[in-house]
Amino acid sequence: MKKKICVIITIIILAILVFGGFFLWQSQFSLSIGESKIDKEEFLDAAAGKMYEVTEYFSGKSGGAMDAGFWEREIEGEFPYKKLADAALEELKYFHAVYDLAREKGYVEDASYQGFKARWEAENQYRKEQIAKGGAVYGLSEYTLELYREYEMDTLQKQYCEDLDNEGMVITDADREQYYTEHAVSYQREDDRVLDYVKIPYAGEMDEEQAKGLKDILTAVYKKLDKDTTLAETAGAEKAIVPYLEHAEVTADELNMYSRSIGDVLEYAWNLQAGESTAVLDENGCFYLIECTDRKANEPTPMEEIKDNINKTLREENYDKIVAERAEKAEVEGDMERIYFFMKKNINN
Repeated sequence: MKKKICVIITIIILAILVFGGFFLWQSQFSLSIGESKIDKEEFLDAAAGKMYEVTEYFSGKSGGAMDAGFWEREIEGEFPYKKLADAALEELKYFHAVYDLAREKGYVEDASYQGFKARWEAENQYRKEQIAKGGAVYGLSEYTLELYREYEMDTLQKQYCEDLDNEGMVITDADREQYYTEHAVSYQREDDRVLDYVKIPYAGEMDEEQAKGLKDILTAVYKKLDKDTTLAETAGAEKAIVPYLEHAEVTADELNMYSRSIGDVLEYAWNLQAGESTAVLDENGCFYLIECTDRKANEPTPMEEIKDNINKTLREENYDKIVAERAEKAEVEGDMERIYFFMKKNINN
C-alpha cells in the first residue's frame, strides 16, 4: 500500500514539475536584435504603437470585430496577437537600425531603449525648468514618449543627411536629372487663367423672391453668351448683376493667394478652357456664373530652381534605404513561440 502511495506521489510531483517547467518555459521572455537585448517594456511599447495598424488590418475580415476575444480569435487563418507580435518585432528592428547607425556616427552615446527614455526624460525636465523660469521653449511644453521618438528620429535623419561624407549623401547631376524626369508632373506649373465671374450670395442675404429674380436675370445672361458675347459685356449691362461681377487674372505664381480668396470660383472654373463658361450654378447658398476668357499653359519649374529640394529628397530617400537594409539584415535571437505566448498574456494588460 505504501509503495502504491509513493508511486502516486511521485507521479503527481513529476506532473507538477513537467507542467511547471512548461509554464516557466513559456513565461520566459528573451529577445535580442543585433547586440541589443530587448526587454519586456520595450517590446510592449513597440506593440502598443502597432495596435491600431493591426486592428485595421483585421477590421474588414470575417470575425474581425473588436470584442473581448478579438486578439486570441483565429481570423482567416491568422491570430491577431501573433500579427501584433510580428509587427512589433519589425518596428523594433527598424528602431534599432536607426539608433545603431546614429551611435556609430556619434549622434547618440547610448542606442538602447533605456538610453532613449533617459534622453526623453531629460528633455521634458529641461522644458519644464525653462517654462518655470520664463524661458523660451519651442514646440511642445512636454513630449509623450511616442512624440519624442518621432522628434529624435527626425533629428538623427537630419544630422546624417547634412554630413555629405556619409554614405548616400553625394547627389550627382545624373541623380537629379533622373528624379526630375520621373517626377515631372509634380513640377508642372498650373496654367494662367483669366476669369470673369458673377457670385451672388443669397442665403441669409435676401428673401426668396429677390433671390429668384436675380437667378432669372443671371440665367438670361447665360443664354446670351456665345463666341462673340462675353460675360463681362452681358452681365455689365444688367444693373442688378453689376455689383456681383468680378474679374480675376489668376497666374500660377498667385494661385495659392487666389485659392484662399476665391477657392470656390476656381473649383467650378478649373476645367474651363478659353471661351467656355459654366452654367448658372446654385451651390452653398450662392449663384455662380463663371467664364474663362483666356488660359495659357506654363512651362515646368526649371530644375535649377528646385535643385536644393531634390537634393534633400534624394538624401532622405537614400537614408531611408540604408536604414531599411540594416533593419532587414538585423540578426534576431529569440523563440517566437515564447514571444507569441508573452504577447498573448499581455495584450489586454
